[in-house]
Amino acid sequence: MRRGGSGYAASVRRAVPLLLLIVVSCVACGGSSASRPAGPTLAAVLGTPGATTVVTPDLVVFGGTDFPTGHAVRLPFQLFQKDGKVVQPDGGRALLYLAPSADATALGPYPVRELSLAGHGVHFDPAGPQTILVADAVPLPAAGAWYAVVTFTVAGEQAAASNQFSILPREATPPLGSSAPATATPTLRDVGGDGQKISTQRPVDASLLQHSVKDLLAKHRPFVVVFATPRFCTSRLCGPIVDIVGNVQRALRGTGLAFVHAEIYANLDPQQGASPWVLAWGLPTEPWVFVVNRQGRITAKFEGAVTEQELTQAGRAALAG
Repeated sequence: MRRGGSGYAASVRRAVPLLLLIVVSCVACGGSSASRPAGPTLAAVLGTPGATTVVTPDLVVFGGTDFPTGHAVRLPFQLFQKDGKVVQPDGGRALLYLAPSADATALGPYPVRELSLAGHGVHFDPAGPQTILVADAVPLPAAGAWYAVVTFTVAGEQAAASNQFSILPREATPPLGSSAPATATPTLRDVGGDGQKISTQRPVDASLLQHSVKDLLAKHRPFVVVFATPRFCTSRLCGPIVDIVGNVQRALRGTGLAFVHAEIYANLDPQQGASPWVLAWGLPTEPWVFVVNRQGRITAKFEGAVTEQELTQAGRAALAG
């Protein structure tokens, strides 16, 4: 996916609709997937043994695109009917399977849990979800096109959802443990205190505009940075994610962890393409949240949706590291 110049705006708009304008992912440390004993095929999991195609009434929509082979990752997603209505499994419980084709052996099952994005002052799009489904530490197999199948119950009835997604040869964004790019993200000092010149959040949370990523790295201060554009966000998640980051900042006040909000587009204008910091961090979509420790190393990253609990835990881990 192109990230340069004005083409980036179109690239993001093309990428996120492919995800049905829904949530994103955090890539966590992990090794290559372990070998598994032979099990049922993906078709057998769906109750259609011998089938050569994957057909289900509902869709799995992953919240992200940056899924690299050889890593155990947090896979957040939503389930949708094909008319776009959100599907919520009974008890928020489901099982995830992966396979390259219907007649291939299914990897899994990986347990799925439902997490709430709601919090004080978190504002959602009326049509947007307030929960996400997450399968933790899923070992991603070889790069290429894979099917994801989720089995669950709705009103006591068995159901299933599926979709294809791509596992990549390598990460697009900086890997965990790598040095954070020293980008000069704008602050209130740069614009004479007028936060509306550097943020599309309304009202502007000035506390997220106090620090530049470059300065924090120079001072060896741990921080959280959210790259998001509440006004122009195609996934409808940027506003809630910036709200969530603000809540975590207040929860961790006094710990020394700094918080930064940086917009996606240059001069807050999608027609001008991606901002220099978005290009430097290699962001293929939006929003993104990164956590960086005192050594300037990335310790956690989340593409799309992240809960207050998950981000708080990641922030505390960066402080301890």
